[in-house]
Amino acid sequence: MRVSWPFNVSIYLDYKALNAPEGLNEDQVGALRCVADSLSMPGAGGSPQMLLRSKNIALVCGQSDPQDASTFERAATALGARVARIRSSDAGLAPGADLIATAKMLGRLYEAIECQGVALEVMAQLEQHAGIVVFNALGSPRHQAFVQFDRMRHEALAHATGSDHAAHPDDETGRQAFIQAVLLSTLR
Repeated sequence: MRVSWPFNVSIYLDYKALNAPEGLNEDQVGALRCVADSLSMPGAGGSPQMLLRSKNIALVCGQSDPQDASTFERAATALGARVARIRSSDAGLAPGADLIATAKMLGRLYEAIECQGVALEVMAQLEQHAGIVVFNALGSPRHQAFVQFDRMRHEALAHATGSDHAAHPDDETGRQAFIQAVLLSTLR
């Protein structure tokens, strides 16, 4: 699917950069903001753009905040993706389990996996053997890339209004915009 963006930025983002210890660089965060801003631009007729209509995403939930899962699910489905919630315990996704067959099966069924509350060793196995994008708690407000994105969003708002104390946009809306920008920038 080819998407035309109103900005002159590279929107491809290697999903592994989202969890790099040093975080995203300023250009990567700026590109995500451009993608997020373009989704809320007038001209879409007020209806959501179904840019992920043919995408299937697994939302693997372990011990996590149900609100984070709901935020991720709303953001992805608003772009047309189909999201399947899978409890990690029901799928046999536990540390020490033989995950290779499960990871390969998930890789055939889905274009991406969002892991929330899943052990890092399980995520590493999924990433190694599924052959698809594996996100680590993208729906969490504590995700370091979201924190960077949110800080830049608030700085831009304060600059635009000329106030250091400008009212900040709703956190839920900001998280959904971030998730949508990441999904559009990583899924090919």
